[in-house]
Amino acid sequence: MRHGQTEWNAIKRVQGQWNSDLNETGEKQAKKNGEFLADKSIRYLFSSPLDRTRQTSDIIKNYISLEPIYDSRIMEWDTGHWSGFMWEEIPKNWPLEYEAWKQDPFNFSELGCESYPDMIKRAKPFVEELILLKEDTVAVVSHGIIGKVMIGLLLNHNPNEMISYRQANDTIIKVVMSENEVKATHFIKGAGPYEGLPAAI
Repeated sequence: MRHGQTEWNAIKRVQGQWNSDLNETGEKQAKKNGEFLADKSIRYLFSSPLDRTRQTSDIIKNYISLEPIYDSRIMEWDTGHWSGFMWEEIPKNWPLEYEAWKQDPFNFSELGCESYPDMIKRAKPFVEELILLKEDTVAVVSHGIIGKVMIGLLLNHNPNEMISYRQANDTIIKVVMSENEVKATHFIKGAGPYEGLPAAI
């Protein structure tokens, strides 16, 4: 799942690996997701260590009686020099780099920004360790972009598939792995399941 909405999400300020607290809406989203997970027999709760995911995990743990295990490998995309700026400021301040990012978001790595290959390199060992766990139900609290990387690794996505959708703050993506297939569904505000991955917004 993604963390609840933050103050910076609400005003469209670039967060990356910088910190911003959950707002009231984000706290309600985290509570809704906690209620959803309460009867799902979760065995492990993993979380990014950034403030917004910690705050989300602190709410969720009350519903599943598990302490979060923090792992820096699933921190959000490092947005480099763009961190802390309003999204509307990015094309004004860095028009050439912004256009390059729009044209090829998968490989873009200028201005200190992580590329998707960078994120795959750091998240892949974490995902491989999840797969090896004997426990069959695991929850992960992360972020919009690194979340797509982890889902993409589980579903064996190509670059276009990995960047083709968006996970909102109130959406849980469920991946079920069996010997024969890997299948994704998603839940929005606790409702679902809906087939496949959420659409791009």
